[in-house]
Amino acid sequence: MIKYTIMRKMFLLICCLALLAHVAHGKLTATKYPGTVEDLSFTSRVELAAEGYKPFLDKSAYQELNIVPGEEIYTDRMIAQAEAAAEEEQKLEDYCKQHPEDKTKCQQKPTEPTPTVNYSGGTIGGGPVIVNNSVTGGSCYPAAKDNWYKNKIFTTGRYEKRAPAFEKAMITVFRKEGTTCGTIPKDPGGYSCYGIASKMHNIPPEVLNKYTIADAEDFYYEKFWKPQQFYKLPDVIASDVFLAGVASGTGTAMVQFRNFLGLPESSKPVDDKVINSVKNYQGDLHNRWLDKRNEFLQKVVVKHGYSDAVARSYKHAIEIKRKNGCHVQPQEPLYRQ
Repeated sequence: MIKYTIMRKMFLLICCLALLAHVAHGKLTATKYPGTVEDLSFTSRVELAAEGYKPFLDKSAYQELNIVPGEEIYTDRMIAQAEAAAEEEQKLEDYCKQHPEDKTKCQQKPTEPTPTVNYSGGTIGGGPVIVNNSVTGGSCYPAAKDNWYKNKIFTTGRYEKRAPAFEKAMITVFRKEGTTCGTIPKDPGGYSCYGIASKMHNIPPEVLNKYTIADAEDFYYEKFWKPQQFYKLPDVIASDVFLAGVASGTGTAMVQFRNFLGLPESSKPVDDKVINSVKNYQGDLHNRWLDKRNEFLQKVVVKHGYSDAVARSYKHAIEIKRKNGCHVQPQEPLYRQ
């Protein structure tokens, strides 16, 4: 029995060796090495490239600018204004290098003011400032002094009790836009007064020229603040989004703001979803929104290839807005004279 088992194992071993020898010396089958794109014909490569680019045909390198179609004129106008402001800034710098003794035009480098811990001065609206993301129609801190824009309040004060956040925003509008009329080179809006462009709003120059500050306030209230329902936004951000609408167009401002809040893109006026998102927002809503606006403005500069001077002009605009949110306590308050 043992002898039989040994013989059986030897037989199986011989069979395995024979099979292995047969496989080792069998005929090899050629396998084509995998090709690359470079091995394709020129026509095939062109077709492949075209197919690959199809998903991006309607895309733009500047899609993130979020400009509502038809509101490009606002961006063109912002650029024209920034160029004009940059030119004025350069003229002032050149003048002050030659006439440093002129303290009326050439301000000395300001020292950083000491922040106030407890504010006890007057407010816009007359009541206490309630700092949270829910209050609407409450009082705002007074405006803050600035080293670039005029330190003067031009508003009539008619909206101070009625809409404190609107009043504070209009203080900034008049400080930025000025209270005179004229035409800025390359400005597609044409003749303008108080930042109101005749061509953009179909107001004849001879009519616009007769506008008073009160007329301008009513214009911004009726054309921007009320129809876009900015008044429904909590005070913490209402004036900021309104100012974005004045600068970039209300549709563009709302698209950007909804994008900022993580909501579906829409240029429609303020609605409950926007309001609830603001109320539930965690963090510094005012400054983060202005960071978003600053990012947008700098992308405008890069896209159009404008100079550092224009970028600085946009920076000045962001700084004055940053210091003048409804709930921002001023280090150096600016009161009506």
